[in-house]
This record gives sequence, structure tokens and C-alpha cells, in this order.
Amino acid sequence: MRALVFDLSIPKYLLARAVGPRARALHYGPGSCFELRDVPAPEAPSRDFAALLPTHTGVCGSDLAAVFFKSSVTLSAFASFPTVFGHEVLARVADPPANSALHAGDRVVVDPFLSCAIRGVEGCPRCAEGSYATCERSGTGPLKGMMLGACSALPGGFSERMVAHRDQLFRVPDAVPDEVAVLTEPLTVGVHAVTRHPPRGAERVLVIGGGVIAFAVIWALRELYPDVEVTALALEDYQLDLASRLGAQRTHRPGRTDTVHDLGAALGSRVLQPTLGRPFLVGGFDRVFDCVGTRESLDDSLRFTRAGGTLVLLGCAGEIRDLDWSFVWSRELTIAGSLAYGFTDDPRSAPPSRRRTFALTLDLLTTTARPLRDLVTHTFPMERFGQALEVSLDRKGARSVKAVLTP
Repeated sequence: MRALVFDLSIPKYLLARAVGPRARALHYGPGSCFELRDVPAPEAPSRDFAALLPTHTGVCGSDLAAVFFKSSVTLSAFASFPTVFGHEVLARVADPPANSALHAGDRVVVDPFLSCAIRGVEGCPRCAEGSYATCERSGTGPLKGMMLGACSALPGGFSERMVAHRDQLFRVPDAVPDEVAVLTEPLTVGVHAVTRHPPRGAERVLVIGGGVIAFAVIWALRELYPDVEVTALALEDYQLDLASRLGAQRTHRPGRTDTVHDLGAALGSRVLQPTLGRPFLVGGFDRVFDCVGTRESLDDSLRFTRAGGTLVLLGCAGEIRDLDWSFVWSRELTIAGSLAYGFTDDPRSAPPSRRRTFALTLDLLTTTARPLRDLVTHTFPMERFGQALEVSLDRKGARSVKAVLTP
């Protein structure tokens, strides 16, 4: 079968890092670490696995970070190579698992993370508490890898065929169109972040970023915590427009205006100016979701969070230099990381019921009135994967949010 394979090579990695991302041929295409190849079709490890035919697979920022060697090398300990990328998967069932309610032809979305149960071993402490995305066995064993697409034995959705465990499969409701269903995985990242770190009452919340994860957080906040006041901070006008349509009450674009003073005026907060360096807010946002993960976004996040507030990091921050961490201890901030999903409390029920985050997202998709299909801005056949990468990199020029590959 045809598949997009990432095969990490240290010499190619060092050469590409030395030359930089402008030399595209060193990063993707024939002879690079990421190319379209003919590979053997995967075999199901057991009858607990289904055979799937991917129909739509999203290009994730983590895919781009890996292809262009921007992600931390630390994470390579939780992957095995060569691997077929693609973890934002909508597929049709070709062969259902044994004793399953699924049937051939059913549409399913795939929770890509690999738990101890999928590995066929006793649950580690993280899996036992429902946080299987941080499974303690992801760096070892025959199914080494955090998830499908990072495990050589279990290919992801950038392929003509894949396999997935019964626990990873969720049937898509008929009311949810393909263009929205393919967003289930990244939307669930947002649902997980806001339900694990829920706002209280009418908190003032800032969401930083113009990518799909930022929009997922805004959508989840408005669907699950309608009393919060959401402000979006993004670089481009089309991103701010989409943030507004997804429910953000305020939007700001850094660089166009004096962001610190504008936010301070909107919040009724004071702005303090250090002897040297950038000003910051006193009495800023109760909760900040940083969906970018750069030095600049983290610097903003720390300066805009009120004393005693919470900063949630979703932006895959890696090695950050020259960042002033004095805000953390001097203002007693709580900083939390958020990865993927697992089990969460559904805040719509009293008391909140505990369930899979993927299931909660699919419930929300059947009732939401917000324009989620507008998040899919580009669709390409798998053979044109290079174009999908390029529009994902050139967000401003292509006005891109999410690129999707089809067979």
C-alpha cells in the first residue's frame, strides 16, 4: 500500500538542521526522512483490532514539527521508526474487531494514543487513572510509541489502510459531516484542556494562538462554560474573525496596537513598566491557554496572567531561551501542561459524570451551532502531501487553519 513514512536518519537530521527549512527537499520528498512509499499493509496484532480504510486525515502541527525538525529530541524516546504519520483520522471500518457493535462500512474516528490495555499488559499508574496519553510504557516494548503514527508496528492515517484497537474506535453520528468529524481529535485536545483546568464562574480567559488547537479551546469554553469571558489573541485578521464566530467576545492582534495597554483597558487592569523590558498587567486574566508554545507567546502568557492565576500550556513548547520566569514565583502562578485527552468529567451533568473525552466531543459535535467546518481550509489527495505541508506552514499567505489528506 502507499503511505507517508517518516524514517528518522541522524545524518539527514543533522544536514537538514544545518541548512534550515528553506531547503525543502531535505525535509520531505524522495530521499528525505519523510516520503511517500510502498509499504506492506499492516496486520492486526489480534482480533481486538479492526482494519480501517482512512478517508480523511488531518495534518497536525506536531507532524510539521517532526518533518522540519522543530520538535524536542526528547520526544524521540517515545517513538519508534520508521513510522507512518497521521493521527487525526476519520476512517471506514473494513473489518471490525471480534464481538464488536461496529460493522463494515461504519464511519469511525480514532483515538490514537496507546494505553497499557492496547499493549496487552497490566495498567501503569497513569493508565489506571484514565490518563493513558501519558502511559508510562510508551517508550518501551514491542508497541513502543505514544500513539498510532509514532509506532512502527501500528501505522497512522497517512496510508491506504491501518489497524486500531477496539478501545480506540468511536462511531461517528450520522449528523456529523466528514469535514467536521475529521476534526474530532484536535477538538478533543481543546475539550481535555478546559475540562482538566476548568474556569470557575465568569472568569476572564485568554486564548493565545491562531491554529486549530486555539480554536478548539475557544469552542470548548463556549460550549461547556458559557459564563466565561473569552479573549482571543492571534496574528491574522482571518484568525480573529474565526475566533469571534467560534465564540470569543474580544479579539486582539499583537503588533497592530499596544496589546498590553489595550488588554489592560479592556480588563480594567493596571499596567506596570519595569526599569527595563516589556510592561505587564496587574490584575490580568484568571486563566490563560497558550496554544503556540514559542518564547514570545510564553512571555505574553506570563505577563498577562493575574497573580494566583493559571497558565495552561498546549502549544508543544520545547527548549525556550531567555524567558523571564520571575512571574511564576513572584505572582504565585499555577502552570499546567496539557497533552491530548483520556477520561474527563462532563461538566454538563450534576454531579459531573466521568467519561472518555472523545465521547464528550462527539456529543458536542451533534448539537453545536458554531462553524467548525470552516476550520478545514484545504484538502489534498495524499500524493500532494507537499502542498498540504506548505499551506500549513504559510498560514498567512494561504489563510490556512487545517489541511486534510485523502486517499
